Amino acid sequence: MPSTLKDVAARAGVHPSTVSRVLRGKENIPISKATKDRIYAAVRELNYHPDKTARALRLRRSDAIGMVIPNIASPYFSGIARTIDTLCNAAGFSLMIFDTNENQEKEIRAVDDLTSRGVDGLIVAPVQEEDKHIRDLVRENFPLVLVDRHFEDIATSAVICNDAESAYGAVKRLAELGHQRIGFVCGQPNLYPVVKRLEGYKKALSDLGLPFSETFVSVGDATLESAYRSAHSLLSLSQKPTAFLISGTITTLGAMKAIFEKGLRIPADVSILSFTDTMYAPFLRVPITTIHHPVEEIGRLAFALLEEQMKSGSGEKGKKQEIVKMTLEQRDSIAPPPADS
Repeated sequence: MPSTLKDVAARAGVHPSTVSRVLRGKENIPISKATKDRIYAAVRELNYHPDKTARALRLRRSDAIGMVIPNIASPYFSGIARTIDTLCNAAGFSLMIFDTNENQEKEIRAVDDLTSRGVDGLIVAPVQEEDKHIRDLVRENFPLVLVDRHFEDIATSAVICNDAESAYGAVKRLAELGHQRIGFVCGQPNLYPVVKRLEGYKKALSDLGLPFSETFVSVGDATLESAYRSAHSLLSLSQKPTAFLISGTITTLGAMKAIFEKGLRIPADVSILSFTDTMYAPFLRVPITTIHHPVEEIGRLAFALLEEQMKSGSGEKGKKQEIVKMTLEQRDSIAPPPADS
């Protein structure tokens, strides 16, 4: 039979509340080092493990946060998760991460699972095919922060990036180099960042007096295969783009494969400018010019917004939208278009 808190207290010769205060690091009165040593020795001897479930039910808190992200293999989302995990650890929380692989049903099950486990709050990068489970959380005032993606018609705390503005600046930079035929390769068209990037792309073309063509916009999903097919299709046009704005890290790699298979050079024949920056972008065959997401800032802001709600005990408290600015990281993948273009 597992040892209990009372067993530890009896072995150490102290009151159970003293054991509880020492193990939780919450000491309302001074406790001597000798007493602490006896308690820790008793814990080891009895192989005592606190019953976190019982404590969560008693205190109505679990000291755990749930995080639901679409792709843990993505350097972008894993970077955000790493920052949040560090902050959780420092604040005494455990972080439970679910990877949905951009699957809406998996996301719904993950949210249900985490809330049934009694997590104190949720950080979610939603798939955005459905929103009922998000609306349910909002209606219940459950502490919730959306990250990277959000629903404009649902009032939630969110940390998003200036995607439209960044896409606008990217197109403007390519136009300054002399590009007039600029293609846009993106992932799932329903996702908030993709929607905003497409808005910025179209507005920049309009403001700069450059033609917009639907044939220059290729949507799919965030996979290597989809990006490869998209770029291959655009490069097969009789008047192919001389530059690409690419929406996503994995998407960039698929597009590069198509470019090289076509026997084209980056940037001599085709320039590419990509969302999102990664640690390996400078070390690819051609160092990629990217739009850099400050992942640590995104993670820090998401945790801060959630912590504010959890302290108040309600998701209604402090619903805020934080917009994080991205920066252009100039490298070798963009140049003026070929003279014969």
